[in-house]
Amino acid sequence: MQMEKIQHTSPKIPELVMQALIAAIENGHICVGGELPPERELAETLGVGRGSLRECLAILEFLGAIESRGNRKVVARDADYIQKAISFVRVSNQTDIQQDFNEFRRVNEVAIVGLACERATEEDLAAIREAVQMLAEAPDDYMNDVRFHDALAVASHNVMLAATIHLVNSMIAEIRTRFFGRPDYQQRTQESHNAIYEAVRDRDVARAQREMELHLKIVEDFSKKYPVQN
Repeated sequence: MQMEKIQHTSPKIPELVMQALIAAIENGHICVGGELPPERELAETLGVGRGSLRECLAILEFLGAIESRGNRKVVARDADYIQKAISFVRVSNQTDIQQDFNEFRRVNEVAIVGLACERATEEDLAAIREAVQMLAEAPDDYMNDVRFHDALAVASHNVMLAATIHLVNSMIAEIRTRFFGRPDYQQRTQESHNAIYEAVRDRDVARAQREMELHLKIVEDFSKKYPVQN
């Protein structure tokens, strides 16, 4: 299969990978049901890092554009479908999305902690506790924050919520990381993450949801203090 090397311009890498896949389909280099090259080969062909490619493939799979069949990735949808899916990815390019993102989190993550209180297994609680510990040990690593919220979503045992939270966190990392490394933000959110974990551990739905609302208020306050620069 032939795919053209990506020219890094204004669109983000997930969109560029989709556009390269569309071009390969339209040029007849790959068809629906065709297998994508191994990850290393595909990353080299497109000229992107393997970590970035892995995130792109996760988005494509979530959107139904590709499927996993064992160790293989297979194209599951045609170019027209993938073109429509790009509109979802383009949301992450908008500079005025912060308020929508805050509302999305309030609706979904407050519900998630409530479900986690009721459904979390001991294994789930251990994963959440580990994420809190990793944040304490490496507060500058944004992915530890992602792990915490992913672990909570997994503990809800609602696959749609878990998949959606993971996808959105991956797509809009730049919105959150602009103030993530600030010491004042780290201290407040570390305490908040721990309070959420303790409430879920204690199976206290009302307290967990209250702590999540307080946590999201911290994030919202900092997003207003450090807005996205156009």
